[in-house]
Amino acid sequence: MKKYQLFAAVVSAGLFLTACSASTTLEATEDNVVGGSVEEINRENVNNNALEQTVNQTFQGEATIIDTEDVFSKRDLSGEYEADECDQITLSDSGFSADSKGVAVDANVITIQKEGTYIIEGSMQDGMIIVDVDKAEKVQLVLNGVDLKSAASAPIYVRNADKVFITLADGTTNTLTNGGSFETIDDNNIDAVIFSKDDLTLNGAGSLTISSPAGHGIVSKNDLVITNGTYDITAASHGLSGKDSVAIADGSFAITSGKDAIHSADDEDDTAGWVYIEDGTFDFAAEGDGIEALNEINIAGGNLKVTKSEEGLEARLINISGGTIDITSSDDGLNATDKRTSTQTAQDENAGGFHGAGDMHEDANISISGGVVRINAEGDGVDSNGYITVSGGDVFVMGSSGGGDGALDYSISAQVNGGTVVAAGQSSMAVNFCEGSAQGAILVNIPSQQQAGTDVVLLDGDGEELIRRTIEKGYNSVVVSCPEITESGTYVLKMGTEETQITMDGLIYGEGHGPGGFGGGHGGMKGGDGSDGMPHRGGMPNGEMPPDEKMRPDGERPNRGNFNGEK
Repeated sequence: MKKYQLFAAVVSAGLFLTACSASTTLEATEDNVVGGSVEEINRENVNNNALEQTVNQTFQGEATIIDTEDVFSKRDLSGEYEADECDQITLSDSGFSADSKGVAVDANVITIQKEGTYIIEGSMQDGMIIVDVDKAEKVQLVLNGVDLKSAASAPIYVRNADKVFITLADGTTNTLTNGGSFETIDDNNIDAVIFSKDDLTLNGAGSLTISSPAGHGIVSKNDLVITNGTYDITAASHGLSGKDSVAIADGSFAITSGKDAIHSADDEDDTAGWVYIEDGTFDFAAEGDGIEALNEINIAGGNLKVTKSEEGLEARLINISGGTIDITSSDDGLNATDKRTSTQTAQDENAGGFHGAGDMHEDANISISGGVVRINAEGDGVDSNGYITVSGGDVFVMGSSGGGDGALDYSISAQVNGGTVVAAGQSSMAVNFCEGSAQGAILVNIPSQQQAGTDVVLLDGDGEELIRRTIEKGYNSVVVSCPEITESGTYVLKMGTEETQITMDGLIYGEGHGPGGFGGGHGGMKGGDGSDGMPHRGGMPNGEMPPDEKMRPDGERPNRGNFNGEK
């Protein structure tokens, strides 16, 4: 197989500039190509330039796939029941007892076979509740002080129903546990403490503790809805999983998970896989992601704290309009990537035989319009394979301690039109917002590392403090944006012991590496001079890539993961 070895400048300028900057492809000649065909390389450059021209600088895709006005039904929200009209089921180590003709008892398994509302109470060391009714029927299970363990399966298993409601009776404490294995009992792969093949809703003002040492916490193979209650979930796999969707109106959640704390994806349906949070309190410690969804994560309110994760939030669309979000991640804090099966072929074709261009996901977007977002990431802080749009709220990012990731990272374009942003990290991968933003943004890189615990402070020309933020890890680069930054204003940016005088000539000051970490600007050259009289370019002379980011002869970039949006 022929391999073409281009100089790094040719590759970075020719193949990886996107809509944020003008195309400046260098023509391949006999002087800058080692081996291969000059004609083929120039033809490849033409193809890539054509791709660049089709990409819009602002996100043009579908902003959301969720109808937030139609997520929760009245019955989802109410959790009401008439106790004197309910059937009773009592648990004990001697077995189940029930006053209903709608159930069948077989040793330590009780099967609900008729639509209705069932109040369940008592404790059992090894038992199982199965719901198996007509596909058009609904069942409500009221947990009224239940302690149920299933040694080798799900304590609650919904085999068939239109929809099942699990209501936590007010003031009650309930516990469901799996014993450490899931044995096959039918054609379904039961792998959660609560496992439902159909729509599942949890509500009520009681509490539920779930222990799943060999599987997931709660799983619905359709829609999972939670509207109230207090939940303490420990699971070897996902904490909450809804194949089509997970929607939470309110509640308190403490989830420790071996995979994602909340997960939603349907490999067979590219239109499904979303998570919506309206309110609630969340404390996640996840070995996987805090929240992962195939299509969309939409957070309108609540208090979300991710104390441990690989990636904090990951979806094709991430929409944040309210709430307070604190994320600690070993990789990216926010990551927008398009993993839909239907788009993979097109993305591979866009790569044009080179790694990197296939990372441009035109339907991926991170939109922050409100709330408070605080990120401490060892990968990229805010990373989109498509677009980033900030129009409101407060965004505070502490990026990687090393030089291989940036506080901000995007493949197509990033716009700031409102809100306050402070994004601190390393200069080697620093990028600014794009020209065309409606609000001013300043990027400054400095040669010296600033210690953890020092402040970033922005002052206007009169010395009035506009921004102050303490950065709790080492840094030598920062992006700041706030409504007070004007096109011709003068400012002082203090970064620890360093101070930079700034005179704006436009709304964007300073530039870093191009999208995805390669050389080339984001249209920020207009923004004025740095302290050395030249626009800063990622802390490296002439905008070059740092040594560990140089292109290999096969055109790949080392140590940055693969290029299909996955890590």
